[in-house]
Amino acid sequence: MKKSAKPAILTMLILLLVATALVLSNVGLRFKYEELVRIKVELDKKLKDQRTKKVSLIAGFQAVSSENKIVFIAESKLGMVRRTQPKIIVNVNNNLIKEVNKKLKAKYD
Repeated sequence: MKKSAKPAILTMLILLLVATALVLSNVGLRFKYEELVRIKVELDKKLKDQRTKKVSLIAGFQAVSSENKIVFIAESKLGMVRRTQPKIIVNVNNNLIKEVNKKLKAKYD
């Protein structure tokens, strides 16, 4: 009996197709990996930019919100005057507070 070459050709064709599929999938995965790495680098750059912007905004806020800056703007632009006299101090008798509390308690009981 003579062996035909058809099974060998079929086997070689299947092996060639499998090898081609593996090579193409490897190339596709490599392209996808490189794309993801590129996206990661871009996002890292954006993150660094955002952090730098945040630091500059915090520094600007601190410069504007300092007491000296606020007092200067209040006095020069708004025409406000700093208080030179001490605050008003209110003294209340403890007995008066106790008496009012008793009246309120009697009212709501």
